Amino acid sequence: MNFAGIHGHAAARARLDKLAGHERIPQTMLFTGTSGTGKRLVAERFLSALFCTGAARPCLACEHCRQVIKEIHPDFITIRPNEKGTIPIGSDEKREPGSVRWLIERLSRKTVSGATAVIIDGIDRVTDEGQNALLKTIEEPSLSTCIIMIAEGKSRVLPTIVSRSIEIPFTPLSTEEVLLVLHERGESVSEPAVAAFLAGGSAGRAMMLADTQFREKLFRLCGDISTALNMNEMPILPADLPGKLVSTSTLLDIMINVYGSLLHAEIAGEVIPQGLPDSMRMKDHDRARVLIKILLALKQGQSHNLNFRIALKGLLYSLYFGGEMRGPGPLSFNI
Repeated sequence: MNFAGIHGHAAARARLDKLAGHERIPQTMLFTGTSGTGKRLVAERFLSALFCTGAARPCLACEHCRQVIKEIHPDFITIRPNEKGTIPIGSDEKREPGSVRWLIERLSRKTVSGATAVIIDGIDRVTDEGQNALLKTIEEPSLSTCIIMIAEGKSRVLPTIVSRSIEIPFTPLSTEEVLLVLHERGESVSEPAVAAFLAGGSAGRAMMLADTQFREKLFRLCGDISTALNMNEMPILPADLPGKLVSTSTLLDIMINVYGSLLHAEIAGEVIPQGLPDSMRMKDHDRARVLIKILLALKQGQSHNLNFRIALKGLLYSLYFGGEMRGPGPLSFNI
């Protein structure tokens, strides 16, 4: 299997190589692991081989491979989260492109090439209702269909879907691999060590952190929160949040990793890269853990269409007063 140019994931690639070599390609697979590490690219390469007419499949040069790369192949289907960070279920009447019901209807059509390949890039961004609607398709796909679902983890994927899929876990990239991807993509990063440190093994996040405007806004937001909590003051969120540049879900992923990376480095006594503002560091490790817990709860609540600014402010208010968030609701947890 041709995985040239893809870094990391030796175990996952070896397993896929073995499956392809023995022609035992599962009809339904679940790729799990940190976002931005290349799961979708690996899935695309693996499924391209189903159509490739070249010698070293996928050859990346034949007509089929070029169509897959351009996402215009008639039998290669990819659905991914919309601007709200979710994959909608869609309505029976409308079945808008990219929705679950659109995909189900699309898979009922006759193939052009004799096979159908599907990537659901964010099965964990599909509601339980949407996942239940997909269940029959996943349980009984046509013999010519191969479906790869991608998720950060299994916690937001229905157990019935997980049990019917072959899971292939992907590990975070090393710092060296992240820096290599940045270099190959031609990213001009003023602080590459900082971007790699805060990316948590995700080249995708590192590329976002390479954007000066986004990085400055992120550092200002995290610095304001950390400084206020270090001084036992109520944080005041800046008016211009970095969430205007990326989705709220992505922003929360990055904030979680920022505080997680800093906390791990502080506890392990590791060197924190120069160029990272001291204002972002939390003096109290226990309070840093609770802040990460708050951000995780806020991410979970995104499926309830919460207002990011209002929800974050409310949860920080609870942290400031050392209170507890209990009872019904999407953000119920104990501090």
